[in-house]
Parts: sequence; structure tokens; C-alpha cells
Amino acid sequence: MRLFVSYARVDKPYCMQIIKTLDVHDVWYDQRLHAGQKWWHEILKRLEWCDGLVYLISPDSVHSEYCQKEFEAASSAGKHIFPVIIQARTSIPSALHDYQHVDLSEGLTPETVKALLNAIYIAERTPKPAAPQSDDRTLVVRRRVDVRTSAANPESGVAEAAEALQNGEYDRAVFLLKHFKANGYASRFIDLNAMLQQAESALQDQSYLREARREYALIAALMQRERTRDLGFQAFEVFQRNFPNYDPDNLHKIYKLKQTLDLEWCNVSRGYTQLLHDDGQETVLVEPFRITKYPITNAQFQAFIDSPHGYADDRWWTYSSYVRAWHRENPEPLPVSAKPDLPRINVCWYEAVAFCLWLSAETHLKVMLPIESQWQYAAQGDDANVYPWGDRFDPQLCNSRESLIRHLSPVGQYPRGASPFGVVDMAGNAWEWCMNIQDNLSERHDFLSRAKRAIRGGSYISNRNRLQTDFHYHIDPRCRYDTIGFRVVCSL
Repeated sequence: MRLFVSYARVDKPYCMQIIKTLDVHDVWYDQRLHAGQKWWHEILKRLEWCDGLVYLISPDSVHSEYCQKEFEAASSAGKHIFPVIIQARTSIPSALHDYQHVDLSEGLTPETVKALLNAIYIAERTPKPAAPQSDDRTLVVRRRVDVRTSAANPESGVAEAAEALQNGEYDRAVFLLKHFKANGYASRFIDLNAMLQQAESALQDQSYLREARREYALIAALMQRERTRDLGFQAFEVFQRNFPNYDPDNLHKIYKLKQTLDLEWCNVSRGYTQLLHDDGQETVLVEPFRITKYPITNAQFQAFIDSPHGYADDRWWTYSSYVRAWHRENPEPLPVSAKPDLPRINVCWYEAVAFCLWLSAETHLKVMLPIESQWQYAAQGDDANVYPWGDRFDPQLCNSRESLIRHLSPVGQYPRGASPFGVVDMAGNAWEWCMNIQDNLSERHDFLSRAKRAIRGGSYISNRNRLQTDFHYHIDPRCRYDTIGFRVVCSL
């Protein structure tokens, strides 16, 4: 079917998307590059050529003089009319009430596109509507009427264009100004070109904002629903490249949080490890789990601090009387280096657990600090490596006292020092909090007591002996040191 698409110029970006869905048909649309007598003759010629008019309905198009004329000419000639709503809550003109509408105001979905294509398919197999028999409703007479209309008083027309500019009706202002330029109007004092340029620029901005608002609303709806959140994040990444300055609901903050919390995990299989105690050693069965590839970084912990439901939220500090008391006395985190890729240090055990509780709520995963058997097995693997990479110490594979760096290094700087499960930085750089208390034999989680908690892995000031995978000691959970950080685990 030959289709004529009628639209307001401010809606052109969405118009082009709709036209692409109609590529199985022969489609023509007016690009509004010109105005005046020749322009309207071309419009009428195309309206005579087409079999149907696709009328894209928005507040601007129903108030557009030229869209109204296109509809009137098409309906008077008995063309098929396909009203398509492209903006919700648009007041439909009474002349269109008798036509079946297709609603694309919520975007191009398989269902809405199918509805539009089905309407056209049915029309192709239906006789054309009968044209009205009134004397003055043929295309020939409409051509004469509209040509006379285009010869309106230029002085009043320019004033009308100025009023349209003032009211934000930029599409109409452009149309009027082009119309009078095409008819040779000139003024000694008014710079019509400058006025037209202002209107064109404002129209372009208005069109940009309308397209941004439409796509943004759809993306926000995806990001607000758990099942479609990842699709929303992907769409927002592309959207930002096209509309970098449009983000009224601050979706960027949610997207940035997602990027920050998109942790890399290593899967650890089922296996056994030997835990050392004062009274000997114990063989412990470790069930499968996931552990973060790197320690928690400054950037990731900062997301916890910045979140409105993060560090300041009382929910993460109520699981024992000891942690409630500690948090009342320490309501703010300690300052650390601003470098985002350094391991987060100066966190006590309570803060590390609070981060885990918050992250669990944000990601819907069951996140917690590792117990010692998990940490050790992830570090040494089935071969019970002395160091994560093997049995021989190598200062080039870690950040320890022997490495002579003497300060924290970014996470992931030693990929060749990874454990058999691919976990990085398990030797040196910063100690890592574990979940359980000093009584290793039971590996009790024990949230409620103030017992000492295990730390593992050594730091940049530790010697090689403290970097061994089975070395551990226990400290007060309230301690905040610049050599202790943490990583987290998650059940499979």
C-alpha cells in the first residue's frame, strides 16, 4: 500500500522509527524543508498518489495547521485513514472519533506494531471509503482553498510566528516563517532569517527533549523491574551516548551503582581443606560457593556510603547490642585514599558485615564474609598450596614486605599470583576479615558476641610466612587498621 505519513516536525525522531516498521509498504513523508505554493502542490500531489494516510497523533500534530489540512484533504478524497497515537493523553479531534486508533504512545512493541500492520493489511483488502459528495470537498477545490490560505497578510503572519515562538509552538513558527520567505516577504527592519534560525534551533531542542523523554521513560520502567533491570541498564548505556545531558530521575546514579556492584566472582568447587589449630589440625568439607575475584575496593565501599539506604541506614547495624553500641559511637566511616581501585581498608568487622547485608539487599544474593575454611580452600585449592600460586614464594607475584613496595597496590595488579580458582590478591596487600570467631573447631558464625574474628592473607608489611594460605590470627572486631580489608562470598 502507498502510505502518506502526516506528523508534526517536533515528533520526527519517533516518526522515523515508525516509518522503518512500515518498510514493506511504499511510504512517503514530508520533511518540511520548504513551504509555500510549490510545497503545498507537492503535498496534494502525494495525497492524490497515496492509498492511505498514517496520522501520527500528538498534541502538536492535532494543533498543526498543515497536519489538519493533510487529514482533511485525504479524508475528502476517500483515502484510508490510520490514526496512530504517539503521545499518551492526547485529546483526539472529533473528526477522528469514528476511526479505529492504534496506540504507540508506550513505544514500538511487537503487539503495537502488529496492530498497525494488521490495520493496514485489512485496509488493503477493503474498498476505499466513499469520498464526501459536497461540492467543495474534492482535492481540486481543496487545492484552490489552500493556495488562497497561503496568501495571508505577511505582516500579521510574522506577528503570528512571533506569538508561536513565545508560546513554545516552534513547529508552527518555522512553518509560518518559511511560508512567508517562500512568498517573497522581506522587511527593512526584521531579520527574518535570524528569526527562522531561532525557531529552527528551538524546534530541534524541543524535538531532542521529546525523543529523550519518550525513550527515557521506557528505560526507567525497565530499570524499575527486577526481571528487566539488566535490559534497562544496557539500554541506558546506549541512551547516554545519544542523550548525555538528559537524566531527570538520576538513573545514572543507579547505573553507576550497578556497575560498581557488578562484582567479578570465582566459582569454588566442593572440596576438603586442613585447618590448623593449637591442638592440631582438622579436615573440613567445603561446599561449593562463589568468592569475589578481588577484595572490595574503595569504589565499591563508597557506593555503600553514598547510597541513601547504605551506611547511614540503621537496618545494617541492629543484629547485636555490640554493633549497635559501636555504630552509635562511630556513625561515620574513616577516610581513606580516594583511589577507587585500591582495596578498602580501615574497616572494622562490623562495617564489613554491614556492607554484606546491604549488598545482599541490593543484589538479592546471599552475601557474607567467608568463613576460614572457605577462604583457605579458595586460596590453596585441592593441592593445599603454601601460597595461592604454588609452594615457592615469589615477591613478584604479591605485595609483601619482600616486594619492597611499602604501600597498598591496586587490586588485580598480580594476576599471575592467582589461586587455583582464579582468585587474585589472596596473599599480601591487605589482610581480609573472615566470618568466624577464634574457636575454629566449630567455625561458628556467631553474629552476637564480641569475640575476636579471624583475618587471613597478610598485608604489604607482612613477611612471607604470614602470607601462607594456612596462616591466621584473630583480632577484636572493632579494630580499624590501614592493613585490613575484606572480600565477600556468595552461595551458589
